[in-house]
Amino acid sequence: MGISRRGLFKAGTAAAGGAVLVGYQSAAHATDAPPRLPQGIRPYRELYKNWDGAIVAAELWSYDVRNAQEVVTLANWAHANGWTIRARGYRHNWSPLTVAEGTPATAKVLLLNTTKHMDSCYMHGTTVVAQAGISMNSLVRHIADRKRGFTNMPAPGDVTVAGVLAVNGHGTALPARGEKRQQGATFGSLSNTVHALTAVVWDEASDQYTLKTFQRTDPEIGPFLTSMGRAFLTEVQLQTNPMEHYRCRTWTHISVRDLFAAPEKAGHWSLSSMIDRVGRVGLIWYTFTDKPWIQQWEVAPRRSFGSRPTITPYNFPFADRLPSPVPELLGQVVAGNQHLAPAFSKAVYATTATSLTTTLARDMWGPAHHFQHFVKPTTLRVSAGSHVFITRRDQLQRVVHEFTEFFSAKLKEYQDRGEFPINSCMELRITGIDDPGEVDVEGAVAPSLSGIAPVPGRPELDTGVWLDVLTLPGTPGQEKFFQELEHFIGLELTRYGVARPEWAKRFAHTERGAWTDEYQLKELIPSLVPGWDHAKATFHKYDPHRIFTAPLHDAMGI
Repeated sequence: MGISRRGLFKAGTAAAGGAVLVGYQSAAHATDAPPRLPQGIRPYRELYKNWDGAIVAAELWSYDVRNAQEVVTLANWAHANGWTIRARGYRHNWSPLTVAEGTPATAKVLLLNTTKHMDSCYMHGTTVVAQAGISMNSLVRHIADRKRGFTNMPAPGDVTVAGVLAVNGHGTALPARGEKRQQGATFGSLSNTVHALTAVVWDEASDQYTLKTFQRTDPEIGPFLTSMGRAFLTEVQLQTNPMEHYRCRTWTHISVRDLFAAPEKAGHWSLSSMIDRVGRVGLIWYTFTDKPWIQQWEVAPRRSFGSRPTITPYNFPFADRLPSPVPELLGQVVAGNQHLAPAFSKAVYATTATSLTTTLARDMWGPAHHFQHFVKPTTLRVSAGSHVFITRRDQLQRVVHEFTEFFSAKLKEYQDRGEFPINSCMELRITGIDDPGEVDVEGAVAPSLSGIAPVPGRPELDTGVWLDVLTLPGTPGQEKFFQELEHFIGLELTRYGVARPEWAKRFAHTERGAWTDEYQLKELIPSLVPGWDHAKATFHKYDPHRIFTAPLHDAMGI
């Protein structure tokens, strides 16, 4: 199309780092349409662009799939004609599990958009049955109207439920000390709430693709619970818990010295102490600042005096309408003036601290999902490299202390050379693991490919520390920085547990970019995920013709 990736990003951030172009449709031409399509299937051309704009593909063939049976029909068409089909949701992802950067318009790929029609749900007792394309916004509103909720889910609401399950999307939640888990609650990822799911699979007996429903007790369901996009789900059944209310307090005055102190020096404001008190803590630490933005959610059935009641989710509007001088500084950084990165981060911090007060967002109270959802489509689009580190809860403070010490030292090292590869922030989320014991189904199977799947023989490793580093797309030097960060997490921190990549984000870095380290992709990562071989065999059984694959799946041999 003659539009560069950098050009698209600049166009999307010029106003204020807000909304960016996420797709462009054009009419299909009969002369170049996919061959021998089933009757009634009328695809269109669409530019594919992911969340941060780092993956841009030419006008690919897309279709707004209407129901599960139509997915089956197209799966059999794809097999017969040498094509692949990929589920396409809201494209709120970073990794090329759907489309690879630069995929040409001639590629035999048909994207099936599930968000237009496969977006309904209904309650079945205390579980919710949802079609694959329903957004988390809609799903959560539906169950909240029935006084139900989830303990852990991602911050953005513009993601499909199937997309969340593909990458074991999570939030931030551990039980506070002494807290009793509610029936239906799980402190792992959303993958751990699944009771049953329906997927499109190859049936050897009938020699065709068909629908198959897997129950949570079926040993073969494990790979589908966190599929990495290697399967096409059409419907899921999820357990819910009684809706909780949270008191959300936000802090910007606590220094990193106190928050990330060494365990022997940890006090009242250390991260581990805060989690012990309330269980649910998330933080955003803007680079080149010394006081993170901390969100603390405390289970509170009744509103405390002074807490502002909330009406809807997304209670931080300043995150989407950054005032001057933030947009101007952002524009300068995007334009290549990387030395302004510290000034940009400090301006964002100052805006956050001031706006939390002026919008009365320092102390709020409402249903849990009002705070669990806080990232909107208009939030600044940044690239993210992330790993989860599985450790003992009593080692949590040690892990974050050593990681943040390394992160700070590495930023300083680059800064001293006049380089600023990380110009956004670092985020920390803390969860439990995907413990089958928290599923209300006896004999439940663990998600095979979950980043927080239990570590065999290590039951003491019960806590997931999600280490997420973010920077503007295309920032010079980020590949090398992420590579060094991965080596530290995978070598130094492993004294305290096990590191795994977050499938939705960037991983396996070399200086050539993410997903280019062949050793990690083919050997190291499979060795760190205990269900890898089982998942590989299961996917081969149920998709032997590999019609549900992207190039990253091929690179990882799964």
